[in-house]
Amino acid sequence: MTVLNAENDVVSHSEKAYFEYLLGYEAEITGKWEDALDHYINALKFDPSSAYLKTQISFMLVKLGKIQEALARLEEVAIQHPDYVPGLLLLGELYNSQKRVDDAIRVYENILKINPEKNEASLFLGVLYATKGEFQKAVAIFSSLLKKDPDNIMAMYYMGSINMENKNYDKAEEFFKKITEINPSFDAAYLNLGIVKEIKGDLKAAEDYYKQVLTINPHNLFAKERLAQLYLTEKSFAKAIKELEGILKESPKNIDVHQRLGLLYLQEKHYDKAISEFRIVLEARPNDIVSLYYLSIVLAELKRYDEAVAELKKIISLDPKNINAFLNLALIYSRQNRYADVIKVYEEILSFEKQKPEIYVYLGNAHIQAKEYAKAEVVLKEGLNRFGDNEELHFNLAVAYEKMGRFDDMVMHLKRTIELNPNHADALNYLGYSYADKGINLQEALSLVSRALELKPDSGYIIDSLGWVYFKLGRLEEALKTLQKAVGIVKDDPVLHEHIGDVYESMDNHEAAIDAWTEALKFHEKEEGLKERVEKKIESVKQKIKKMQ
Repeated sequence: MTVLNAENDVVSHSEKAYFEYLLGYEAEITGKWEDALDHYINALKFDPSSAYLKTQISFMLVKLGKIQEALARLEEVAIQHPDYVPGLLLLGELYNSQKRVDDAIRVYENILKINPEKNEASLFLGVLYATKGEFQKAVAIFSSLLKKDPDNIMAMYYMGSINMENKNYDKAEEFFKKITEINPSFDAAYLNLGIVKEIKGDLKAAEDYYKQVLTINPHNLFAKERLAQLYLTEKSFAKAIKELEGILKESPKNIDVHQRLGLLYLQEKHYDKAISEFRIVLEARPNDIVSLYYLSIVLAELKRYDEAVAELKKIISLDPKNINAFLNLALIYSRQNRYADVIKVYEEILSFEKQKPEIYVYLGNAHIQAKEYAKAEVVLKEGLNRFGDNEELHFNLAVAYEKMGRFDDMVMHLKRTIELNPNHADALNYLGYSYADKGINLQEALSLVSRALELKPDSGYIIDSLGWVYFKLGRLEEALKTLQKAVGIVKDDPVLHEHIGDVYESMDNHEAAIDAWTEALKFHEKEEGLKERVEKKIESVKQKIKKMQ
């Protein structure tokens, strides 16, 4: 009795061999590969010349992960039965899996000499040449295959892929479109069409192709990934979130997607969801500095400052020179008005990083906020010794000098700031306002503030400066109108309300002046010395009103 397989091979020459083969085949189709292997080995004992049984044994060894043993047996088959194509096909596949590309090529070329019509071997051979970067050989093989079999979609697919690799996007698109005409359910073709369109900048067409992929195969995670990336490019964050959430439904342990989703939730201000995603990442990767960093940002946005500080300190323990962690730590302390702690943080940065002028700026500004003006001067001058042409160092030193009452030094450094950067709006405004406040160089002050306003037309503070210049020039109606516009933008600054009161007083509108000054007192804690100054103004005007009655 004999049994034939798909290659018309004789399985056995005896009833015992045939019986063992049947037992092996039954075990194989039920997934009992150890049993199948035993039965095929027993069958081979009764039919020792069967290339088919030898190949089946190797196939079971592969199933069981015994690759080297399978290879050794198949190499024997190739020697004993050099024309046995199924054995050679499996041998080529194993060589390829072991990255023995040249050996695999040799096997597939041998197969095609034996049987030139073996399209499967042609496909594998073409792919291997493409893998080696020998695209001309690969194209020749696939082209020859397509002449014999014009509707071979795999050959078309690899031709399209090679053209993509070589940036021949129009040609690649032709191949992939042809595939969709022959087989409209071939999702990989639509996926590559989407990538081609994305590269060409046609994002709408790319989106349509990716959606087509997901219509065919809703579980195609790569298509979801490409859609998410496309939506990020378009800044359609809500759509990107939806795609990433879809990926996580299919692959809930994908930590990188959890991290990206956390970043998007942060972008969209879904802070609780962002925290949840970053916590998932950190559970899997406790030392993930990126997630620790962004988690601290979310916590700070929610004003959960102690928790944010704890996360930043974890980063610093992992990476003691992580400047971003230090900078955000300083920012949180600043929000809490903990200027002594802010100063310590910047001093710590300067202990290992002295090549960034902005750190001197930040430290100097922190001293100014803490009203330590002399210390601010020392730090900013140290910075200028290293970076003499840094405009921000000059500007902040000017601010320190203004706080110290050193007007001429302030003017000198503001002018130097403007020399270095003629478009430094804050320096232009600061100098113009300072002139106006002293009632000097008023035309120059008007020019300076006007230039600043051109650079920052929506700045309530610069508009206030312009109104103050008008006031000093005696252009009261223009001053009042301008200052009211400034207060419409910055409603809680006491100095702006004070200025309006001053203008009303100059216009002899005493009641309106008192109202404006009273409004200023609501926010007096923002400006040192304002409360006493404004209360004196109110009292003075009230006395004036009494005398008039």
